[in-house]
Amino acid sequence: MVRYNTAIPKVFININSISHQKGRNTLFRFFSRSLPGINHERDTRCKICGHLFRDPYSHLFTLCQDILYIEKTIISTVNKLSFIKIHRWSMDTLDISKYNRTERIFPNLIGIIAHQLWKIICHKLFNTDESKPEPKFEQKVIETELLNLIETEKFITLKKIKHDEAILKNTNQDLHKYKFNKAWQTPAAPNPLPI
Repeated sequence: MVRYNTAIPKVFININSISHQKGRNTLFRFFSRSLPGINHERDTRCKICGHLFRDPYSHLFTLCQDILYIEKTIISTVNKLSFIKIHRWSMDTLDISKYNRTERIFPNLIGIIAHQLWKIICHKLFNTDESKPEPKFEQKVIETELLNLIETEKFITLKKIKHDEAILKNTNQDLHKYKFNKAWQTPAAPNPLPI
């Protein structure tokens, strides 16, 4: 099955490898077309920007004027935090099935961004409490989420190394660290786990 020029079965395999839980859940619901509150919206005007749209998913996440307004911030965030560079925020960018599954930063980053966008969209579509502040798309929030995720994954890897040494009497810690660094490196931290 192909939707948005995306091989849907393959994208679900890649979504399964995302460690950021909220990002993984948001992308899963996005590609399975099961985000709450927007499925019934077809051939109608956007409640956020007023433009007519056919598909709520592609419109709200990539084509809505509010998203286009922050597109430069999204692009600079991805390009700052990942070795994979993008030039446009589009359905093609959301298709993480096109990237190597050993690369862990980019799919997690896309998941974190999609979740942040979903929070903004939900607030604009469904918020009835005027006292709640509108969530903003901020590069610092995305960066903090990603760095926290890297630290969690680093902790898990170090625990795995200790387990392998204690239980299995295996001393392949350099191999574990190499694989971790290859999967989780960013331009700012090319070796997040020193060898």
